[in-house]
Amino acid sequence: MKAPDLPENESARQAALDQLRILDTPPEARFDRLTRMAARLLDAPIALISLIDHDRQWFKSSVGLDVSETPRSLSFCGHAIFDKEPLVIEDARLDERFHDNPLVTGDPSIRFYAGMPLHTADGHALGTLCVIDRKPRTLGKECRQYLRDLADCIEEQISARKLALHYREQELQNQNDSLVMLKQLVDLVPGGLYQFRRYPDESMSFPFTSKGVERWFGVTEEQARESAAELFAMIHPEDTSAVMASIEESARQLSTWSIQFRICDKNGQVRWVEGNSTPQKLPDESIIWHGYMEDINDKMQATVKLQESEQQLRRLFELAPSGIVLADYRSGAIIDVNASMLRSTGYRKEQFLELDYRQLLAPSHLSLRAEILKQLQETGYFGPVEQEMIDSKGNFYPAIVHSMLIRDAVDRKLLWVLAEDISERKKIERMKNQFVSTVSHELRTPLTSITGSISLLASGAAGVLPPKAHSMMAIAERNTKHLASLINDLLDIEKLVEGKLSLELRKQALAPLLEQAVSLNEPYGAQRDVTLALSPDTPRTDVVVDSQRLLQALNNLISNAIKFSPAPGQVEVSAQLHADVEKPFVSIAVVDNGEGVPEAFRDQIFNRFAQADSSDTRRQGGTGLGLAITRELVTAMHGEVGFDSVPGQGSTFWIRLPVAGNYTP
Repeated sequence: MKAPDLPENESARQAALDQLRILDTPPEARFDRLTRMAARLLDAPIALISLIDHDRQWFKSSVGLDVSETPRSLSFCGHAIFDKEPLVIEDARLDERFHDNPLVTGDPSIRFYAGMPLHTADGHALGTLCVIDRKPRTLGKECRQYLRDLADCIEEQISARKLALHYREQELQNQNDSLVMLKQLVDLVPGGLYQFRRYPDESMSFPFTSKGVERWFGVTEEQARESAAELFAMIHPEDTSAVMASIEESARQLSTWSIQFRICDKNGQVRWVEGNSTPQKLPDESIIWHGYMEDINDKMQATVKLQESEQQLRRLFELAPSGIVLADYRSGAIIDVNASMLRSTGYRKEQFLELDYRQLLAPSHLSLRAEILKQLQETGYFGPVEQEMIDSKGNFYPAIVHSMLIRDAVDRKLLWVLAEDISERKKIERMKNQFVSTVSHELRTPLTSITGSISLLASGAAGVLPPKAHSMMAIAERNTKHLASLINDLLDIEKLVEGKLSLELRKQALAPLLEQAVSLNEPYGAQRDVTLALSPDTPRTDVVVDSQRLLQALNNLISNAIKFSPAPGQVEVSAQLHADVEKPFVSIAVVDNGEGVPEAFRDQIFNRFAQADSSDTRRQGGTGLGLAITRELVTAMHGEVGFDSVPGQGSTFWIRLPVAGNYTP
């Protein structure tokens, strides 16, 4: 253990403390109030106003500690007075100065200590405002500011007490002389010092007011001494009754008077002030208050703005179309919920607040808990993901869920959860899919008949057509085939999405399938002056696929590559075996040298009906379903599909499939 050293100015420091005449005085509410605030704001079991005397530290105010003093040699505060910044000991057991201190090894078992030095106006260290905990912890930036603000208040109270005490003593000896001397001192104080006296006949006056009072109220000391009415008339009408009631209570109880109220100056400007004073009953039954008045207008305006901001956020919270829940991260207890969430779930607010937010998730999603917690710890955010929620009747409904981890003022972890009810969206989507499916089915039969008839006419089955009619028939034939292709794509995507498309997965040699895909697309390439090249080193491996559906997927990728390749051009098809991984797979690549995929289109390229919004793309035609179908088909065959593209340098679309020996159905 290391006992605290003595400051170089110890004699002057001790003299400054003695001059305050505060040692061994009774408790005072104004100091006790500040220590209670320190304990609450910093969530500490012990808070002290400690004054360092010759060989002891004496506690002017204490919360959570029964003793009134301890030896200076054992004190933490004796170390803290050497600096103007707080002394913070996060774990006393790990600090060589305190690890064997009896206050650490024994009662009160100090582990955490944070002490903010208290100084006189001329800079002499008096002691500290300190908070103590029996467990190790840290002190955040906001808590440091709390400690500094409260220490400033204590220094102001000590200064005001010193001045008030000095004035009372001088008044008993020679009131006129004391007023002159005190006036010279208090005019330097940024706030306003005053004496307010109420006589047995209910008349009132201000025997003394400092320049600070005159600056705020515009009333001179002489005017205030003659009558208190002019000063009281400047109290805001809405606050007058509260001020008068507080004076009555202080007079009846002889208790400290403290209140915040508004004043209106002669220019009509409104300012907030805070008054604090200590009453004293005189032999003639009059009561005199010795007090200090502080301008808190800036602080109150900041508070009002904060309240307005909170009200705006509350309105946004309540009006938000998505459901919002605020919950305790550790316990899962719900702290707040908005109206949208209540509408979606059917709960009343009081019922909802009794839930654990995990009760709102479908059991099938509880397996995601570990992943959710991991992402929240690493990034502070999770989602968006589609999850099923449970309403008050036990029914499931789909929602897009986001969550974000935050900390409150006391460093408690909280969780914002946003849940957008997409039931209506899903319903509309189902209706749309059903409509598309119905229309597609109803169109297929007549379209097949029309296509056949047009083909027969175009081939001359009904006789030789005139050149112009033959040209128009060719156009009709081409468009009916395109329409048939669109309908087939619509039906395929519907079956894939609803899981109704049956696949016959079998072990197949990869090379012949690639050769067949290239061969099928060579005529289309020839039409557009684009050649197809199949890499000669295709791996001799097997995959488990539905051959027709794989060919359909490859056809979509190859035909797209041909479509977007400049003429003359070339599309390369290759395959590569990746056997040096835990689960071997084969990758199939289709490479073109077109303009590449636009940056803004990349996130939606595999969506249904998606096409890049450029004139070049629109000229190429297409249904916008090919890549969506490819993704669904490849996924159904336990594979992956994706692309790599650099604007202006072409694109590579790839399919990855597990090799046959590594396939697990």
